[in-house]
Amino acid sequence: MRFQLLIPELRELLAEGKQAELVPVLLEMHPSDAAAALSALEVPEIAAILSVLPPDFERDVFGYLDPDVQGNYLQGAGKERVQKVLNSMLSDDRAEFLERLDASVRDRLVPMLSSAAREDLLRRGAFRDDQVGAFLTTDYAVLNAQLTARGAIAELRRQAPRKETIYYSYVVDRSGRLIGFISLRDLILADDARPVSEIMKTDVVSISADADQEQAARVIRDYDLIALPVVDAKGRLVGIVTHDDALDIVEEEAQEDFEKMAGVTGDSEGDDFLTAPVLKQFRRRAPMICLLAAFWLLTASVIKGFESLLHGNVLLIATMPMVMAIGGMVGSQASTLMIRSIATGSPLSFRAMLTKEVKVSLTMALVLSAVAFGNALLLQTGGDAPETLQTTVRIALVIAAAMAADVVFAAALGASIPSLVKLLRIDPALFSTPAVTALTDLTGAAVYLLMVTLLL
Repeated sequence: MRFQLLIPELRELLAEGKQAELVPVLLEMHPSDAAAALSALEVPEIAAILSVLPPDFERDVFGYLDPDVQGNYLQGAGKERVQKVLNSMLSDDRAEFLERLDASVRDRLVPMLSSAAREDLLRRGAFRDDQVGAFLTTDYAVLNAQLTARGAIAELRRQAPRKETIYYSYVVDRSGRLIGFISLRDLILADDARPVSEIMKTDVVSISADADQEQAARVIRDYDLIALPVVDAKGRLVGIVTHDDALDIVEEEAQEDFEKMAGVTGDSEGDDFLTAPVLKQFRRRAPMICLLAAFWLLTASVIKGFESLLHGNVLLIATMPMVMAIGGMVGSQASTLMIRSIATGSPLSFRAMLTKEVKVSLTMALVLSAVAFGNALLLQTGGDAPETLQTTVRIALVIAAAMAADVVFAAALGASIPSLVKLLRIDPALFSTPAVTALTDLTGAAVYLLMVTLLL
């Protein structure tokens, strides 16, 4: 909101042709804040202000502008201006920006890129969107092992304007193989004449370009890295993944898993719930719901098979939805916790996690069976049924036992499914809340009716 106060002043200075006076004000701001202030202006006004900003700051501010504003700006700017902006962007930001554009617009912009930038896009295109090679940045600092500390600092000063980070610098041999890295802190503290080869660390933590993006985020987290070097099959340095990329990966994966666990399918990139078209929302949400509705035919068939048992017994019919619903919730809880353990790389084995979940479910089963027993007594004594107290207590105990059995079975099923589908190389999140609920409803009905048949 505080940026709204700047907008009248920005427009007044622009109207008076004093956009140069805006530079000191904007330079005092973080590029993200400057972009937020500029986003409220018209495209010609934004272009006028960006044209007077220092190149590095202009690049950073442009990267924080809303995607729609970026696209409108480039479409309204001249060819020379577009080339300057695109070629000044960091490699990963440029690739992400171009990916968001319509194919027709992207095809017009790509030829304006430098040959190195075009080659970078081609390399990225060889990887899947969820692989490290698709989003790494090639704007990293490289040092020669023979440089002295003084010479390395001077070299970093030369490279810094074009690099995303210089806190870590990487040392490669003549073939481009990664042989070490050195931090800016170590360079500053080292004697001026000491060579980089003696300062650098050779136990480099790296990741393959074809690795999954989640693995990169996990390595950055586990080793507390600012940047993670990426190498090809021959150990040659091809890029880095920075800590802010890791945060984006975590957010993206969390959003993806959240939607899968809610039974939402399809691509949601760039979508906002309020602005996304209704038909697109329908296409993403309806398939899973329709599939589960069809799956309920099996559950209904199971219940129909016990029609003679349920006929005339209002209490059994009234308490069955409660038992099925509780089983479904317990199964969903177990599934969600298991998926979380898998996603965070838990060192525990499947057997250990399943054992733990069964122990927890047994404790819950004791409490929930008592609740089911009390509910059954209240329902039966509150009605007009002619059963004696002994018969009522017996039916209530059977319902309580069915509840306990269903809870334990649902917990074991919910905990097992994610690990089993992971063995099939399927994303466990796909078989979570909706799918587990449907399966536990089916098995819950079966367990309930079998227990009642055996015990009554």
